[in-house]
Amino acid sequence: MKCVRWFQIFCFFFAAPFAQAGEIERIQAKGELVVSLNKGYPPFSMVLDNQLRGLDVDLAALLADYLGVTIRFIQPETYDQQIPTLLAGKADIIIAAMTRTVDRGLKVSFTTPYFEVSQAALVTRELAKPGAQSYFDLVDMKGITLGVKANTTHERFARELFSDSAITVYPTAEDAAKGLVKGQVKAMVADSPFVRVWAKTHPEHYLKIKPLLTKVTREYYAFAIRHGDPVFLNWLNLFIDQIKTDGTLDLLTHEYFEQMPWLEKNKGLEKTSRALFLKNKFIARQQEMIETRRERAKKSKIIYD
Repeated sequence: MKCVRWFQIFCFFFAAPFAQAGEIERIQAKGELVVSLNKGYPPFSMVLDNQLRGLDVDLAALLADYLGVTIRFIQPETYDQQIPTLLAGKADIIIAAMTRTVDRGLKVSFTTPYFEVSQAALVTRELAKPGAQSYFDLVDMKGITLGVKANTTHERFARELFSDSAITVYPTAEDAAKGLVKGQVKAMVADSPFVRVWAKTHPEHYLKIKPLLTKVTREYYAFAIRHGDPVFLNWLNLFIDQIKTDGTLDLLTHEYFEQMPWLEKNKGLEKTSRALFLKNKFIARQQEMIETRRERAKKSKIIYD
């Protein structure tokens, strides 16, 4: 009897965990991946012609394709609802330009990074000194007021440098930028990708608003899932490694930050395949090497016997 009892205990502690389906099996069984997405954060997430578009949208769709399931997006009204929405089981994963932080890591498991960013800003030119290039130049501007997206690392970072009375919170980064244009604030702060794209897509405000993009911090976007499934986390890390090494992430970055086909003036641009993009990138790199060697040769002393 004792042997039978010990066998039962062994089966309970060692076999039970393997009998439980993990997140991958659960998602595949229901046939749907539910992704919690950012609201109004181009070029990672935006609505164009009544359809969701953006780098995060494309990555999520590719992820669902690898899993062999359909995809459904949800967009919490405010950013601080992202993690509670995930923990409540309303989403399977957060793909929402979310910065990895130690505090957030206590609540969710983060993948390896897929995008590096820095704190950046848009500021009215009347306040900016001629040499102003970075976020930290805002500190020296008299009468500065800031718009920030609520409950983000941008808000937390801003409150460490500026008084609460100088800060106005908005539900989205787009709303903060609109507040700047309307004169509600003198500057708005966000991650560098948003600032870069906003400046490119709003040339009509060039004479009034200046982007400050010199890198001052190093922060990283990552996917977030619930704690407790190392297999799912490891697979997601493998997915991110693959899209980095096979050129997929470079291609999407080029499309959303350089080509920007969602702009009215760029709608006729032909999309580049991953293979053609890599070929063009290879040729460009080879051409750069040739030009570098030519410049080096020009500066070299030629000695004739």
